[in-house]
Amino acid sequence: MFPLRTVLFPGMPLPLRVFEERYKTMTRELLQSGGEFGVLLIREGNEVGGAARPYDVGTLARIEESAEMQGGRYVLQARGTRRFRLRRMLAPRPYPYGEIELIDDRDEPPSIPLRAALETVRVTFPLYFRLALSLTDQWAQGLALPDDPHALVNFLGPWLQVEEEAKQRLLELEGAQERVAHLAEILDDLLLQTRDQVDEHRRSKFNAIGSGN
Repeated sequence: MFPLRTVLFPGMPLPLRVFEERYKTMTRELLQSGGEFGVLLIREGNEVGGAARPYDVGTLARIEESAEMQGGRYVLQARGTRRFRLRRMLAPRPYPYGEIELIDDRDEPPSIPLRAALETVRVTFPLYFRLALSLTDQWAQGLALPDDPHALVNFLGPWLQVEEEAKQRLLELEGAQERVAHLAEILDDLLLQTRDQVDEHRRSKFNAIGSGN
């Protein structure tokens, strides 16, 4: 287990710098076995040093690239694969170790509420994304959104400018309908907030231009 201050979604890239002895040991074992490790958001405690108390739902990750640095440190590029629920923590090895159960992200019948939530997300996210970029005077082409409901939530989760605890809730909800509906609620709130921020940004920008003439 690797408790972090970041929520990892399936498919999301995860760059890591490993310097603690316990995680250097874990990394060496993973590079030999090709196995996966669990990433959990920290509820209480710190990433470095003593034990941290994590949330119970996290995401497995697989190392895609690695480089060993001076002193046995590692620079890793990992990627999330599957969601899991932590059943119990076991004795350290010396890194945190636990018993998990995979969460089954199976397809669900396309109910009317699910279809409605999917439509809301597909309409709202592009609007929110463009507005968020305009706050820093950036522009981007549209993103190709996945068709699968779980894949859609996992793809969009990292883009949301919300607290990690809000992302954790998206990760924890099991059913596709619940996850997409909650994502739609978050996007509705973000769209309203971002519109207000963009209006203020434009007022400040053009007022500053006017005052210089």
